[in-house]
Amino acid sequence: MTDSAPIPFSEPSALPLTTPAVCDPRQPREKAWEADAVERFRKRMLDESTLFPCVFGVDALRRATLRFSFLERGDGLARRLAAALGDFVALAPELGRRTSLVAFFETTDEDRARDVEGFRTLVWELLQAVHDLDTAPWPADIPPDTEDPEWEFGFAGMPMFVVANTPAHRRRNSRYFEDLAITFQPRFVFDDISEDSRQGRNARTIIRGRLAAYDDVPASPLLGSYGKPGNLEWAQYFLDDDNTPHDRGTRCPLRVRHGAQHADGSAHDTARNTADNARETAV
Repeated sequence: MTDSAPIPFSEPSALPLTTPAVCDPRQPREKAWEADAVERFRKRMLDESTLFPCVFGVDALRRATLRFSFLERGDGLARRLAAALGDFVALAPELGRRTSLVAFFETTDEDRARDVEGFRTLVWELLQAVHDLDTAPWPADIPPDTEDPEWEFGFAGMPMFVVANTPAHRRRNSRYFEDLAITFQPRFVFDDISEDSRQGRNARTIIRGRLAAYDDVPASPLLGSYGKPGNLEWAQYFLDDDNTPHDRGTRCPLRVRHGAQHADGSAHDTARNTADNARETAV
């Protein structure tokens, strides 16, 4: 890892707002792979010559309202990710609107040999296992049907948009990272930047412009606006490295657990293979 100048964060948090599983982005890391991941992430997000598309993520890093989690490979990976997500959900409201959890996964040479489809399988297996571990009621304002344009992944009662980055993405640079990384953005991050607001429209114009310059492939046709007819949130979590037409008959790999309860107490049973109930959490 190369030496670098301190990052000039603006408005640094006076409160630690961390747990053993969730850390402040300014905290030094002792393990080499963790320190390397942080170094690469910071350089990428704060590169002034090649502007990263997500202006809100960059702002969160500068403000130190972003949070990191580091997950080594091995048994209980999904359980450890679920624990980090639970901690983040508890911290998120105090971190403000511009926050997300970036989960970095220790990535071996064998992992890096996976292609995009291999990583897609891994990511959805992790999300399924984490969902199966969630004991909180399903968010009251989120429909359990993944094909509903207002569906969103939820954990511990908090809806979140998910972004997967992998070493296999070579053309869609905005979805590339040397290690597997999954970002969880609370739905409230987008509350003041809806497509119907001037601020939201301006933000989307900036982001789309940066995306066009950042990626070596045109913006994915799957990108859409939450809640709009025809929009599929889950399809945007893991994007291809090209723009292969999406088969609208393809269903979300995540199966909402049987008997998932809304926070209002009503049940929403979703059919699923009962063998999944015996899923091991050491994905």
